[in-house]
Amino acid sequence: MVEEKIVQDTEENAEMCLCPGCPTHNECMKDNNERLFCSRGKTNCDLEKRGCLCGTCPVERNYGLTDFYYCTEGAAKK
Repeated sequence: MVEEKIVQDTEENAEMCLCPGCPTHNECMKDNNERLFCSRGKTNCDLEKRGCLCGTCPVERNYGLTDFYYCTEGAAKK
């Protein structure tokens, strides 16, 4: 059974996404134009956790999410 995404991968959500401004978002992620990890899943880039903006992100609030570090933990799940 395929798990349905909680956060839809839309242009509107991508524009609201705070991932690119996050202290953990690094050059590898920038080079790959990675964002919206709560929908798209975790990065393949190596990273060092330097802080997380998920708790202040409008996308997370709009979907009622409460987790952090989707970039390392993967997309939000029901």
